[in-house]
Amino acid sequence: MRVCIANFLFFISLYMLLPVSPLEMSERLDVSVSQTGTMFLMMTLGMLLVGPLYAYLIDTYKRKFVCFFSFLGMLISTFGYYFIQSFPQILTLCTLQGVFVGMGTVASITLAIDTVPSSMRSYGNIAFSWIIRIGMFIGVALGVWLYQWQSYDMLILIAIITGIVGLVFITRLYVPFRAPLVSCLCSTDRFVLKRGWLPAINLIGIAFVPGLLIPVFHHSSCNIIIGLIELPFYAFVALGFPFALFLYRLCFNNDKSYMAITTGLILMLLSLLLFDMIPDFLSPLLLGLGLGLVTPEFLMIFIKLSEHCQRGTVNTTHFLAWEIGITAGIATSCHLYEMYSPSVILTWGRIVIISSLLFYFIITCPYFRHMRIR
Repeated sequence: MRVCIANFLFFISLYMLLPVSPLEMSERLDVSVSQTGTMFLMMTLGMLLVGPLYAYLIDTYKRKFVCFFSFLGMLISTFGYYFIQSFPQILTLCTLQGVFVGMGTVASITLAIDTVPSSMRSYGNIAFSWIIRIGMFIGVALGVWLYQWQSYDMLILIAIITGIVGLVFITRLYVPFRAPLVSCLCSTDRFVLKRGWLPAINLIGIAFVPGLLIPVFHHSSCNIIIGLIELPFYAFVALGFPFALFLYRLCFNNDKSYMAITTGLILMLLSLLLFDMIPDFLSPLLLGLGLGLVTPEFLMIFIKLSEHCQRGTVNTTHFLAWEIGITAGIATSCHLYEMYSPSVILTWGRIVIISSLLFYFIITCPYFRHMRIR
């Protein structure tokens, strides 16, 4: 629980800045929004650059300390946003932040697996993934909401304080002593599941869609008015996740991954197709409901493609595929915003989700049935 709460807070801290940073940095650095949208691609690049070292660092040093110092580095790099004065600086800082985020997430994934009984580790992986995902969407919603009332500098401070609270939970974590292991300096262990590369491509396309809707310059991403209350678009996306859990328990609880993923993708497509035709809150709710059905099932696909000792690799592959999709969606959204109208962004989202659905039917599902181990 402490690992999960810590990561919940860290991803709120990280994702709080995602919807507002491209626009804010564009104004501060006097560059185009299209350029600043690439800053988050550099963050993902940082995660991938350090990827081959994940296993070596986790096995050589104490996992709790690796997790603590990695997330501390992430917060220090977030503090560096105050001092950015040029576009190359923000790209360098985001790359460095990505290194720390990737390392901290892999360490916390390993800690979460180590603290769960062996027979419950698959369920532990899913619970950990759910909590991180909800933290992401709550972070986006908080960032959008707070940006209406507070300055960007204050938003950075709130993000740092949220992350510090997460660090406290890491320090309170008890981890039994474990002798260091001998590992190769570079490997794909705890980095990429080789048998899962096709589902990873599919998940990147799915994560690309919510990434398109994250930046605040979308009118629908800022406020949804219900009576006298104004709530951010992604608050309703986060609300869709508990509904997804209820729907899954009700309809898809007996190894029905195929039906759950198909239903989830159709709900996501409906969300985009009916974007301006139904009450404002239903579209994000459908999007959250769809994502809540799809993302845990893709994690189960990775788990069933893996060996028993590869659960850490499974979770990291799932996380990295999600991050690649989200950041690619943000960068594409920023580019399309400057070149075309917001309706073109929705069109791209519809095309990508239809392509992801066809990719799942034609490629991912047959591949999984043929290659699954469990």
